[in-house]
Amino acid sequence: MSLKKVSLTAAAFVLLTGLPVQTYAANMADPQVYSTKAEMKLQAAQAVEENSFDMTDYFSIVPGSSSFIDKDTVTITPDKITQVGGLWSDENNKIDLTKNFHLEANLYMGTDSNGGDGMAFVMQNDSRGAEALGERGGALGIYGTNYVQNALAVEFDTFYNGDWDRDVSPANEHIAITVPSANSTIDHHALSVLPTGTYLEDGQTHAVTFDWDAASKTLSYHYLSYSGSYTVADLQETFGGTNIIFGFTGSTGSQKNLQELTITDLQINGVSPTIKTELKSSVEPSEVVQVKQTITNDASDAAPFNLTLNTTLDPLFDESSISNIQLVRNDGQTYSITKEALLNNQVDLPFIGGDSSFTLTYDVQVKSDAAPKGTSLQIQTVGKVNGVKYTSSAATKLVIPGEKPVISASDKSVKKGSTFDPLDGVSATDTEDGNVTSQVKVTANNVDTSKVGTYHVTYSVTDSDGNTTTKTITVTVTSTDAPTISATDKSVKKGTTFNPLTGVSASDLEDGNVTSIIQVTANDVNTSKVGTYHVTYSVTNSDGNTTTKTITVTVTSNDAPVISATDKTMKKGGTFNPLTGVSATDTEDGNLTSSVKVTANNVDTSKVGTYHVTYAVTDSDGNTTTKTITVTVTSNDAPVIEASDIVQRIRTTYDVKKAVTASDTEDGDITNKITVTANDVNTEKS
Repeated sequence: MSLKKVSLTAAAFVLLTGLPVQTYAANMADPQVYSTKAEMKLQAAQAVEENSFDMTDYFSIVPGSSSFIDKDTVTITPDKITQVGGLWSDENNKIDLTKNFHLEANLYMGTDSNGGDGMAFVMQNDSRGAEALGERGGALGIYGTNYVQNALAVEFDTFYNGDWDRDVSPANEHIAITVPSANSTIDHHALSVLPTGTYLEDGQTHAVTFDWDAASKTLSYHYLSYSGSYTVADLQETFGGTNIIFGFTGSTGSQKNLQELTITDLQINGVSPTIKTELKSSVEPSEVVQVKQTITNDASDAAPFNLTLNTTLDPLFDESSISNIQLVRNDGQTYSITKEALLNNQVDLPFIGGDSSFTLTYDVQVKSDAAPKGTSLQIQTVGKVNGVKYTSSAATKLVIPGEKPVISASDKSVKKGSTFDPLDGVSATDTEDGNVTSQVKVTANNVDTSKVGTYHVTYSVTDSDGNTTTKTITVTVTSTDAPTISATDKSVKKGTTFNPLTGVSASDLEDGNVTSIIQVTANDVNTSKVGTYHVTYSVTNSDGNTTTKTITVTVTSNDAPVISATDKTMKKGGTFNPLTGVSATDTEDGNLTSSVKVTANNVDTSKVGTYHVTYAVTDSDGNTTTKTITVTVTSNDAPVIEASDIVQRIRTTYDVKKAVTASDTEDGDITNKITVTANDVNTEKS
C-alpha cells in the first residue's frame, strides 16, 4: 500500500484503520485535467484541495506515552524534560519485508541546540506490538532494559551520551542505523557525525527518506546531506520473521526539546493505488457532465489485490440521472456497474498485479434549479484496500449563461529594442462582474522587440458564468533608424529665383525614397539682397523617426570684377611679362589678381610693331571681365642730324638751324626736336 503526496494525477488518498476515520489529503496544487469529450477539450478540471493527513487512520500512539496526534502532525515529545513517546503502524496491516518499502517524512527536532534527546525511525517485530517502547533520556525510547526487540532503527541523536555513544567521534550529534538492545554501548552503523557547531535542532523542518530494498535486505536513510545504509544478514535473526510494523520513538531527559513529525509519502507491500478524477471546469444547470476516473497502482511488485470503490456526488448533481457507466481494466476486461453500486461502496476492482489499471466513466446531469452561480460542485471517490483509504476529489464550477465580458485593447506600435508589456493599457469589463481586468490572460504573444515587424497578441477573459471573450491586437515593432536628407549649401545670384527644394532628396532604410515628404520648416532667403541665409528641412518616416538638416544659402551680387592694365611700350629685344603691373579686384571677392588669366598675347619683342594682350578674370559668382591692352615694340636705332659747314659774312645775321635737319627710323622727321647744345659763333669777328 502507499501513502503519498498528491500529484497532478492523484487528488488524495487516506489510510484507514479501525480507529475513527478521518479524511487525509496531502498537500497539492489544483490540477487541471482535460476532458475527453470533443466539445469539452481544453477545459481544465479543478480538484478540491485537502491539506491534512490524519495520522490516526493508520497509526496509533503507544498507550501511556508522552506522544499525541493532531491530524497530520505527531508530537513525539512535548517541550518538557523526562518524556518518552512512540507511534506505530497498524498491526493488522504489517509490512512484508520481502517487498520494497519507502517512507518520507518531515522531522522537527526543536530549537535548543543544548536540548535532548532525539528521535528514531524503527522497524520492529516486538511481541508487545504497538505497545513496545524503550526508556527515556538517552535511550530515545528504543534502548534500555525495556528496549524494542526484533528491531532495526535509524536514530537522530541530539545529545551525546558517553556510554551508549562510545564509538561516536567526535562527540557530537549524529545519525546512525542501530540494532536496539539493553547493552550499555550501542554499535552505530552507517554513522553520520555532524560537524562541531552544527545541530539537528535548528528550528527548521527537514525532509527525511527511508528505503527498504527487499532484494538486498538493506535499509537506507537520507537526511539533508547525510545518508547511510545497513544490510541485514538474516531477517529471522534480526526481526524474528518477515512481517513487521514501523513507526517513530523519541525521548527527553534532563534536557528537552519539542520533537514532531509528519509523514508525507508511504509505499508498502507493493500496493500504491492512485485515483484520478477528470471533469470539465464549469457546468450549467441541466447540463450532462461526463466523469472520467483512472485508477492505477504506482508499484509494480504488488500481488493481486481488490480495491473497493465508492462515489459521493454533490447534492446539485441529480444522482438518478447517472448513466452510461463503463468500467474497463487495461487488459480489456469489462465490468457491469449499476449506479446503486457506484454510490453505495459496492464496486470492486480486482487488480491482478502491480501494472493493472482501470478506467471508469459515467454521465451525470446537473439539476435544472442548481444555484447560485459560482458554486463548486464536488465529486469524491474513495477506494479502500486492506484498511487503507485512497480518495480523489474533483470539482466543477456552476455558471449561469449570460453576456460575455468585453476586452478593451487596441493595436500598438513600439520602437525596436524597447520593453513591451502586453497587458499595459488593456482592460476588461463584464455586465455582472464589473471590472475583470485582473482576470485577463495573454493566450498568445509572438512579439519580438529585437526585430522590426508585425506581431500579434491574443487576450482572453472569462466571467463568473464561464462566458469567455478573446481579442487579438496587432503590435508593430518599428525601427529607430531616422531617414537621411541630402542637401548641400548653395550660392545664388542677387535677383534670381530660388527654389529651396531643388536638388534636395531624402531616403529611409525601410521607406526608401521619401523625397516627396520633405518639409521646409525654415527659410529666410532674400534674393533681392546680397547676404548669407539659411534653409531648414525636415522629413519623418513611417516609424515616426524625424530628421532635420539646415543648409546655408549665399546671395551674391551680379557686379563683374575690374582688371587694371594699361598699354605698354617696350624696346625691341626686351623681355615682356604680360602680367607685370596687372591687377584685379571684385566687390565681393576682393583682390582677384591671382586669378587673372592671359587669354590672348601676340607680342613679339624681336620685331618693332604694335601688339595686343587680352586678360580675363572670373569672380566667385561666375562674373567674368576681359581687357585688352596695346604693347608697342620700338627700335633701338638713333636719329640722324643732317648739317653742313656754313660760310657766313661778318656782321650778318646767323641762323643756327638753317640747313639743319633730323630724321629717325621710327619717328620720321624730327627736325623740330633738334636742340642746340653748344654755339660759339660770333659774327662780329672774322
